[in-house]
Amino acid sequence: MRSRSLSAAAGFLFLATSAIAQDGGVGAEGVYPDGIVPIAPYSPGMMVGDTLYVSGQIPYVDGAIPAEASDGTDDIMDQTRIVMDNISAVLEEAGMTLENVVMASVFLTDLGNYGDFNTVYGPYWTDQDWTPPARAAVEVGALPGSTEDAPVLVEISVIAAR
Repeated sequence: MRSRSLSAAAGFLFLATSAIAQDGGVGAEGVYPDGIVPIAPYSPGMMVGDTLYVSGQIPYVDGAIPAEASDGTDDIMDQTRIVMDNISAVLEEAGMTLENVVMASVFLTDLGNYGDFNTVYGPYWTDQDWTPPARAAVEVGALPGSTEDAPVLVEISVIAAR
């Protein structure tokens, strides 16, 4: 009896892994909105079932940080707006909005920017009367895409669900 149960379990496992292999993995589909150009080999978003995983977005527009976001005046606020717009573009491409976001991970190069960051970040939810997602925020030494003249100050990744 135990042998049959093990055989049945092994057969089920084989069929399940075969089905996963046939559809290219776990059924994940890349999400590539216009204007979001990855700076490394990754997808801006990955849709798996009803869950969207948005890669860390940096304040790039057409492959670079806009001048107004690195001119020394309100850079963290400008960069946060750009990042949130980039996240919104990935969500929109997947048929979602910020209301679908359930988790956000925030990376700041200086926690001294935390207040100004939140000044921009918060209204993306509260202005729509949406509940903000769960969130973690950490300080990091540097972020990808930085240059000497235009440092990346913020990166945000999110998880959204239908």
